[in-house]
Parts: sequence; C-alpha cells; structure tokens
Amino acid sequence: MGEKVTFGSGLLGNKMIVYDNRVEIVSGCFPFKRRRSIPFSNISSVETPRMLNQVVIRTNDGKKATFSVGNAKKMQQAILERM
Repeated sequence: MGEKVTFGSGLLGNKMIVYDNRVEIVSGCFPFKRRRSIPFSNISSVETPRMLNQVVIRTNDGKKATFSVGNAKKMQQAILERM
C-alpha cells in the first residue's frame, strides 16, 4: 500500500482518507461509526463550491458525497493528483 493523506480528526468523528486507489470517508463516533469507500474508477467529478469550505464528490451512478472538514482546496488537489 502506498502513502495515504488524512484530513479531519478521528476525535471529532469526521475523517477523510485519500489512498492511491480510493477515497474513504469515516463519519460518526464509536459505536455509530460509518465508513464509506469510493474507488477512483467510480468518481466522475470533484468540486468545491465557491462560498463553502467543502468538497463534493460525484460518482458515475449519480450519488453525491460531501465532506467539510479541513481545507477544501487541499482535499480536492489530493484526490485529483491520485486519479
């Protein structure tokens, strides 16, 4: 496994991890932790709305995932560099 980039904090319950082949979004605290994994092959676009500090990931099947912890431009850049 290559290097990974982590955004957010596990203590607050929201964390986004960018691997070489996928993006993982972890939300919630123990025991209600929810982990969502999105492979790069399923990502159609990565956007950052103008006035909001969040990243919007749209998939090929029409679903949308938003994440708003950390610097949105750095998160978007980390995802696009690995795609």
